[in-house]
Amino acid sequence: PLHYPVYTYHLQVHFILQEVVMGGMVLETNMNEIVGQVELQNRMEKSEGGFSAAPARAVSAVKNMNLPEMPRNINIGDINIKVPSLSPF
Repeated sequence: PLHYPVYTYHLQVHFILQEVVMGGMVLETNMNEIVGQVELQNRMEKSEGGFSAAPARAVSAVKNMNLPEMPRNINIGDINIKVPSLSPF
């Protein structure tokens, strides 16, 4: 059953080929090993929320970073740089 968009399958096929073939050499021919690794990758994606959740996780990670307040002026020797005010996320 198709539970992923076709594009996701397209990406998955490319990832598998990149792992199986490197520099024109076939590194793995054991079908059981290849299928086992694909199943492991699928389980990892499900536990992480899959490809579609990646942008939301990235934004969340940036928001949760404990950064000090943004400096308003940066002085490097004789150079003075005024940093514009940026709106929060």
